Amino acid sequence: MLYSFWNNWLDLKEEIEGAYKRKDPAVSIMMETAIENYLMMLELFLLVNPSDSSSSRFSIEPLNGKERLEFIRGKIAGHYAYVQLDALYTEAMKKAVSRLAMKK
Repeated sequence: MLYSFWNNWLDLKEEIEGAYKRKDPAVSIMMETAIENYLMMLELFLLVNPSDSSSSRFSIEPLNGKERLEFIRGKIAGHYAYVQLDALYTEAMKKAVSRLAMKK
């Protein structure tokens, strides 16, 4: 299931990179779509992997994820926002794979 969100990101990532190169103002809309996809990925992981004691124990949100997301939203048209969003996706997926591997 998580891989569908990751694959969506990979498709969006390609579009966003092209939009930045073309200086397309629609990049903000694409970034918003990518942010929503990212947030749904985080929520899905918590729904599929609930915890009795603490949901944060099973969270895949990267370190300082909320602050980094605020930065991204504040500078959404800037290239560094895209770079930071790419890092959040990568870190979240690494945590997800790690947590899922520990369950086996």
